[in-house]
Amino acid sequence: SDVCSSDLTAWNKMIHDYLLHRKNLLSVFVLVDARHEPQKNDMSFIHWLGEKEIPFAIAFTKADKLPRQKLISSLDHYKKVLLKTWQALPPLFVSSSETQLGRDEVLKYIEETNKIF
Repeated sequence: SDVCSSDLTAWNKMIHDYLLHRKNLLSVFVLVDARHEPQKNDMSFIHWLGEKEIPFAIAFTKADKLPRQKLISSLDHYKKVLLKTWQALPPLFVSSSETQLGRDEVLKYIEETNKIF
């Protein structure tokens, strides 16, 4: 298990270094599986991005795997958890690679973000 732990630490360092030093980075997408409760590692990463003032959006993936009401409930719960420590929510997208749900919204966000710079 030490190898896995050290590999994960090296991976995290590489990602953090990249995000901190990439001069032309405009925004980061944090991909979150909509079927699950807020995960500790996702929340830690989101808070780290906020602390480092790195712009980001959250894309809830696999939305097609949930009934509509369960999806709404899951997103509402995630928002409540975020608002415990955040004054405002980052941009949020609901997506599915199977149905292309959210595709146009994500592309529009990218286009608008690119126009700013």
